[in-house]
Amino acid sequence: MCIMNFGLFLVMFLIGALGERLYEFRFSQKAERGERKMEWSYTALHTLYLVVFAVTGVEYFFWPRTIHYVVTAGGVTLFVVSLVVRLTAIRTLGRFWSLDLEIRAEHRLVTEGIYRYVRHPAYSAIMLEIVSVPLVANAFGALALALFGYVPLLLWRWRCEEREMIQKFGDRYIQYRKQGFLF
Repeated sequence: MCIMNFGLFLVMFLIGALGERLYEFRFSQKAERGERKMEWSYTALHTLYLVVFAVTGVEYFFWPRTIHYVVTAGGVTLFVVSLVVRLTAIRTLGRFWSLDLEIRAEHRLVTEGIYRYVRHPAYSAIMLEIVSVPLVANAFGALALALFGYVPLLLWRWRCEEREMIQKFGDRYIQYRKQGFLF
């Protein structure tokens, strides 16, 4: 694939990935609202997400590089896996899905579907996605930003959600955590 065609592919990939995020945002707006925790984390994570995308584009278009198509293929594969996992999690949670860390009064512990195998499929998928985007472009500076900026913040939010789930569901959630789930 020539460099011009790859640049077009990359632009289309980034627009498609951002379009999926807009769909996810729109779906989240339909969710029932609850008590929001760590509200600032939504803004911080989305800002970092956009920065990783921007740095990926800048790094590809302004710093010449050799594209290693195996790395690109790995990035596309990770992105597709992340998309399938996240959309499956969204559909499984239904009205309880939110981009915010929210606990609702009528919240129920979801343990079916993908949640039977992965405790936090959406967070896991987002981590795969944020790593996959720079890999598609072989943008290793953007990958470092994703790994050392975005991922630690997401892991912190993940831990906070774990505490909220224990507070809401108590022993039921603690037992659910012990069932050998991936994450």
